[in-house]
Parts: sequence; C-alpha cells; structure tokens
Amino acid sequence: MTSTPRRLIRVFSGLGFRMMVMFGIVLMPLAILSYVQIRQYQDEATARAEAAVLGQTMQAAAPLVDAITRSQGAAAGLAIALPAVLDDPLACRRLMDDFLALPGNEIYSFGGFIDRGLKLRCSSQGERDLSDMKDLLPVIEAGKPALRINPQGMFSHTSVQILSHPVRDTTGRLLGMVSLSMPHTALPVRSGNGAGTPLALITFNSQETVLTSSIGLEGTSEFLPAHVPLAQLAEGPARSFTAQAMNGQTRVFAVVPLASDNLYLLGVWPPTVTDATIIDTRIPIIAFPALMWLASLLVALLAAEHQVLRHIRTLRNSITRFAAGDRRMPELDLDHAPLELRKVGDAFERMMESVVHDEAELEDMIHQKEVLLREVHHRVKNNLQLIASIINMQIRKAYSPESKSLLKGLQDRVMSLATIHRELYQTTGLTDIRADELLQSIVSQITRMASRPGDPIAISTRLDDIRLTPDQAVPLSLLVTEALTNALKYCGAPPGRKPTLRVELRRSPEGRAEVEIVNSMLPGGPAEEHRLDGRAEGTGLGEALVNAFAAQLGTDVRREATEREFRLAFDFAPSALSEAEERLTEEPSAPSPR
Repeated sequence: MTSTPRRLIRVFSGLGFRMMVMFGIVLMPLAILSYVQIRQYQDEATARAEAAVLGQTMQAAAPLVDAITRSQGAAAGLAIALPAVLDDPLACRRLMDDFLALPGNEIYSFGGFIDRGLKLRCSSQGERDLSDMKDLLPVIEAGKPALRINPQGMFSHTSVQILSHPVRDTTGRLLGMVSLSMPHTALPVRSGNGAGTPLALITFNSQETVLTSSIGLEGTSEFLPAHVPLAQLAEGPARSFTAQAMNGQTRVFAVVPLASDNLYLLGVWPPTVTDATIIDTRIPIIAFPALMWLASLLVALLAAEHQVLRHIRTLRNSITRFAAGDRRMPELDLDHAPLELRKVGDAFERMMESVVHDEAELEDMIHQKEVLLREVHHRVKNNLQLIASIINMQIRKAYSPESKSLLKGLQDRVMSLATIHRELYQTTGLTDIRADELLQSIVSQITRMASRPGDPIAISTRLDDIRLTPDQAVPLSLLVTEALTNALKYCGAPPGRKPTLRVELRRSPEGRAEVEIVNSMLPGGPAEEHRLDGRAEGTGLGEALVNAFAAQLGTDVRREATEREFRLAFDFAPSALSEAEERLTEEPSAPSPR
C-alpha cells in the first residue's frame, strides 16, 4: 500500500520530472502564442467562410426572393387596377381570372379582394362573407402590405403564404385589401445535404412567426437556433454565425432580410461549409499546440534520460552497493557520459580505492589489538586462578573454622573475577559480553563449589540474551556471586522436599535488565538472620560489597523475606559501549567496604 506513494514521490522529485517542468514552463509561452495565432487564423477563416455562407444563402434564396418580390409586385398591380372595376362585379371577376391565368401565375392558389366589411368580393372562388375571421380586420386597417402564413388554407387546404396589399380609391381612401395565396409546395426553394445546398431555408417575420420552410413547417423547429430568438435575428443587417440548433447539433446560420422589412430568410447549413476544423478533421485547434508542447516535454525527458539519468543511475547503484558493504570494485561504464559525470565517476573510483585501503589497515589494527586484549584477559584469568590456588593452600593450613570460612569466601570472589576474564577472553570482538552466558557460568561454578553431598538443590534459571559492556559485567557478576553464596548458605526446605534456587535475568518492556535471585527456606526460620554475611546486624563484608556493586550499576537492591523463601532483586539500564569507553579514561573507584 505504501510502495505506490513512495514510488510516485521518487518520480515527482526526480531530475527527469523537474527538467520536464522547467522545459514546460519555458515552452508554455510559445505554446500559448502558437494557440493564439492559430485561433486568430481560425477566426479569420471562419469569418470568411460565414461571409461566403451568407452569399450562398442569398444565392440559394434568389428564386424564393424573386417569387415573393414578383408576388408583391403582382398584388400591388392588382391593387391599382381593382378600384376601377369594383363597381362591376363581372368585370372584377374577369380581371382576377385573367390575372391567375397568366403564365407564371400558376403558383397562386387563390386571388381576391376583401373589403373593410370582411366581404370577399371579386375572387376566383366567388363572393363570401368572412365576418367570422376577425383577425383579418387589423391587417386591412393597417393599410400596409403584409405577408401572413396559414397552415390550413381556406381553399387549398394546405399550408399557404398570403401576400396582402391595401386597395385605395383615387382620393386615397382605404377600400380593403387584395390577397394572393401561394402554397408552400409551390415555392421555388432547394435544400438538402448536398454540397452547396442548405439544410433548410426558413422565412419568418419580426413577430417570431415562421412563414415558410423548405422542409415543411412540422420539422422546422429542430433547425432553429437554440439560444438565439427569431426576434433578435430580425434586428440588424444580413449576417451569419455558428451556433447550436434545437436538435443539439452545430449549425451555421445565415439571416437575410427580404424585400419587405417584415420578412426575413434564415438559411441553415452544416458546419463543414466553414473552416472550423484543422486539416479537415474534428480535432480542436488547441490540440495541436498542446501536442507540440507535450512532444517538447517528451524530447526533454528523453534527452535527460540519455545524457544524464542513466549515468546517474549507474553511479547510484555502485554507491549503494558500496555503502551496503560490497567491496568489489565495479567497473563504471561512463564512456558516453558528459564530461562532468565522467569526472564524478573517476572521483568515486578513487574514493572507493582509498576507503578499501583504509578499511584493510583498520581491520589489521583491530585484529592486532583484539589479539593483545585477549592475551591480557587470558593472563589476568591465569593470575587470578593462581591467587585462588594460593588461597586454597592457605585454607588447608588454617586451623580455625572461621579462618577457613573467610578464606573460602575470598577464594570464591577471586574465582568470580577469573570467570569474568575468561568470558572476556572467549567473547568475539571484545566489544560486549552476553550476560546470560556469564551468569550461567557463575551459577554453575558457585553451585559446584558450594554443593552439599546428600542434599542436592533444585536450581532453575531463566536468562535473557542481554549484552553488557565489561564495565557493567564486572560489578554484576560480583554482586550475583555474593548473592548466590548467601542464598546457597541459607537455602533449605521442609523434610521430603528439595531446596530450590531460582535465578532470573529479564529484559523489561522499558529496556531495563531485571535480576531476581530467590531461594527457599525452612518454614519458621528466622528471616532476620538471612544476611549476606550470616550476621543479623548486616554490617559484614558481603553486605558492603553488594551495596558497592549495586551503586556501580546505578541501582538499589531490594530484599523480601517470607516464611518459605527469600527474594533479592534489582534492575539497571544496560549502557552503550561508548559510555563504557568514556569511563575508561577516568580513574575507576574500587569498592571499599566499611
């Protein structure tokens, strides 16, 4: 779980990533400038293309504009001719029939005159009362040409476009209006998906009413702009723009005012007619500067990898192996590295040779000192054993039991010192001593010398592997020797049971060394007589030595006595070897019992 974040941290803090960031910062202005220039070119190209679309829309709408213009002109001509024949219904009807029969006027499905009283007169369909069509009255009273849409024509029963023109008499009085209906199916418009043709041609007025559509009024709403209302399109001159249609697709729209101020043409084109893409693809223009920028970063990374990173990894691997203890001299392949890295490699090789040479000399010196120190401990052990032998000879010549007891105690202490020096002699490296092995040796020696024939003692030990410096091993072993000698002296048990002696050396959770010596006693025995020297007042040599050794260890001895056992315990903090070496420079203070 933690390897992935560490790997990411190494990647992001590496030289390659940092060079990529630096190159990215340096090249960013060029990428932005490239994008701005391409964007300007794109905008200019799009503007030219939209202008071309506007021209194509006007060209595609030319037949429609011509038809509407001719229809408006025809309605205006009828409006001029009708006042002269309005009083003669037959002549008026003949005028209207002759007009619809002219070549080119077959696009009209209806023609007639409607007076201000909403009476249809002088029409190709006869006279009719239109008083229920109140919406015609505002158109008539406006007295202006108008173009309206009727999805259900009165006579053709289909969607028609109605062109109206006011009719006035010679005095200018408004008489009514003349109307011409053109079915949408008869409008001369072209649209589709072919090249050069719009998807739809739509006419509308300023009231946002769609008047005509080349694709039919039913599907026209999907082709209108989604966020631009028709009333806004009716404002201003002819223009073109790119926007989203109601059906969600991008379209190019062109708006052209027609002959009347209230009639506008909307051309809908596919986006391919503009230069909105690069190299005839759908890739956005920002992609190319971004790709160029990323390619520059990749080149920077590859250059850093080829020129720097791979050589640095070679040096790093060699340094790591050397730091881990591999003293084989690797051959660095930096022939193709830059000059600076080759010099670093040469310096590292010289450093390795110097370190290996110095380490070899140090190992020789340490080995020589270790041999000498072992010889010193060996000779001290031999001398102490010689002293113990002399004391033993003196014991045999002594007559009083008290003298023999005192000499025996002195001999035990000397043998304890000899045991310590024997452990120092046998210790590898002479840097520290295993306290478990030392105490086990002392327990074996003391119990062997103090064993009582026919009265064996059950001895149990629990000794943890704790390393001590010689400065601590000496007082610890002497203290344990005094405590064991005293414990064996007073060790006892009820009839039928073996006396027991338990010695423990434990490492506490806080890292301290805990020593505990427990011996069994006869029930009802005087606990106050269980002293380290056998005297109740506790002022003998053994008591003083134990307190002095405990002071050297920086601790106090705790004693607890019950009816069945006696417990002696203490704990101390094992010191580091460096602390012991510092104390060697000072004058040691030998324990002086009082």
